[in-house]
This record gives sequence, structure tokens and C-alpha cells, in this order.
Amino acid sequence: MRKGAPHARLFALIAVVLFLLAACTSPAATPGASTQPQTAAAVPTVEATLAPDAPCRDCWPLNGKPLKLGAVDKRALLVKIDNVPLARPHYGITQADMVFEILVEGLATRLAAVFHSQDPQTIGNIRSARLADRSLTPMVRGALVYSGTSAYEMPLIQGDAANGNYVDLSADYTSGYYRVTFRPGPYNMFTSAAAMRQAIAAHGADTPQQIPSWGFLAATDHAPTIAGMAGGVAATELTIPYRDDISLVKYQYDPQTRTYARFQNNAGKAVRDVDAVNNQPIAASNVAIIHTEIWEVPQIVDAAGSHAHDMRLTGTGAATIFRDGLRQEATWSRATDTDAFIFKNSAGERILFDQGQTWVHVVPNDWEIPSQ
Repeated sequence: MRKGAPHARLFALIAVVLFLLAACTSPAATPGASTQPQTAAAVPTVEATLAPDAPCRDCWPLNGKPLKLGAVDKRALLVKIDNVPLARPHYGITQADMVFEILVEGLATRLAAVFHSQDPQTIGNIRSARLADRSLTPMVRGALVYSGTSAYEMPLIQGDAANGNYVDLSADYTSGYYRVTFRPGPYNMFTSAAAMRQAIAAHGADTPQQIPSWGFLAATDHAPTIAGMAGGVAATELTIPYRDDISLVKYQYDPQTRTYARFQNNAGKAVRDVDAVNNQPIAASNVAIIHTEIWEVPQIVDAAGSHAHDMRLTGTGAATIFRDGLRQEATWSRATDTDAFIFKNSAGERILFDQGQTWVHVVPNDWEIPSQ
């Protein structure tokens, strides 16, 4: 035998043993399994849990609902809607993100409905603008939709529009309005969101907008006392003491839906407010009361001799917020006409709103808002 052969046989024997040991300890191959090298096991992803009182992030700025699909950077429409009994029921009102109710001549009220997340096919009836609209429309980066206004206010609105404060869509010189035959004038002017958006485009004003958010809760299921409502008192019914014959408003809270049903007087009797477009009753998620100075404007007088009103809508003042069946006394603040209203409780904590429609009532400082 050649020198070195025993060592070769030994090495060969060791190799066979190592091969057999490897075969015994390796997992059996699975048909169809990948033959690529294995990587380290993936670390499970832990989703961040939002605090119950966290504000929403990816949501519509004026109602707090999740964005999903939709052009959040489009202009809002601030639409003037009549609110006397002959103008009810309203059309398209349940699709508004928020609604302002403002005192006008004779202590009746008029609505400024803000449409942003939804575009109704029918909105009505459309009526004239008021001085408060000059402050509210810039706040929502909006287009002012109205039937006309007084000789005193018209140049003011036109000047605002020329300065880029908002888009002026008066029916006096804007197409897209029409008259219906089932109501007497002047309660028969209607329009659609699509028509108004065409008018905005015709003005070259359909550019991206960043509307400031009013501040909404991210979670729909939460304790009533969070996000500024600590110390709030139970209040499932409330009254806004407008004119008892035609305008007085009441809200009733429904704990099942966490919304406020709205009633308004007609001939001194409360009638549930229902949208004539979809036959749905108004169900507000929040009701905000803004107390401020309101005064008569001598330059604007109606046919009955009643003066129009103007009001302070920037600065600070007292407020009352109704949310989740609670009443919270608060303060409001707003630096400029382009800022949103901010509400805080007595401890300085910001009050966030529930997702959904908010009704905002601007009333004189000395008005009491009864609730129970």
C-alpha cells in the first residue's frame, strides 16, 4: 500500500459520518418550498394606539370625519339659506359640515350653511348675504353663495372678493341659480353645489385651499368628559331663545346616536327640522353658542323698518358647548377672520368636537341659554 493511504481512508470515513449527521439534523425539504437562503424572522408590527382624547389627523377640517376619498383642498361653499317658516323645510342642509345661525332684521334668523365634504345636488332656498358673512367666509376659504344684498353691503363684498378674501357668487351676476314653482317668491331660489363649483372655476378660483380645522376627536366611541368637557354638567335639552313665534330653537340629545335633534318654532309650536332632499331629520353632533356684541346697522333697513345687525366675530368672549349630552361653559377666541374659532374650558383645556355636523349660534352677550 502506498504511503499516506490510511490517512486518506480515515479522512473519507470522517466525511461520510459528517454527511450522515447533517442529513439527520436538517429539516426535510418541502415540495415547492423556496431554495433561497432564509432571512431573519420579521418583527411583528405594533400599531400606535391613539389616546382617547387625541384630535383627528386625516380628517375633514369642518366635520372631523375620516378623509378616505375626497378633495380636501377644494373650496368650501358658504351658502345663505332663509330660515323663516315659509322657507322650511330646507333642502340639502343635512349635507353641510357646519351651520351658523345668525340674527337678522326683526330678530328672525338666517343660516350660513358650509358645504365642504359633501356637494348636494339641491340647496335651497337661497337668500341674501349679511355683514357677518364677510367674517365667516374667509375662515373656511370659501365662496359666498347668495341671492344679493343691500346697496350698503354690496360694494363691501365686492371689495373683499377683489382682495382675494373669498369668491363672490352673487346671483345678481352668477349663473347656476334657478326658481322652483312649488314655493312663492322670494323663497323659491335654489342651486346645486356642482353649479357653484363651475362658477368658481369660471372665476379661476378653483385653486388648492388649506382650511383650518375646528378640532375634532379621532375616536367616535369615547367618554363624554374627555377633551375639554371635564366638569361639564348633564344637559339633554337646550333652548336658543330666538323669536318665540317663528324662530325659537330647541335641541334634544339622543344618547343612542350621540346627536342632537333640532326643533324650530312655526306659529309658536316646535317642529322637527327635516331635510326635504332626503327626508332625514337634522342630527347635530355638537352645538356651540358664541356670545358676543351684536348691534343694529342704521344704513340697512328692511321694508318693515327693521335694521340689520353686525357683530364682533374676532377676539375673545364667552361660549357654551354642548357635546355628548353635557354642557360646558367655555371661552371662544379667534385672532383674525381667516382663523377658526377655538374653544377652551375654564382650566384652559381646548374643547374638541365630536365627528359630524356642528351648529353654531351667535347670540348677544346677555342672552341666557336654558338647558336641563
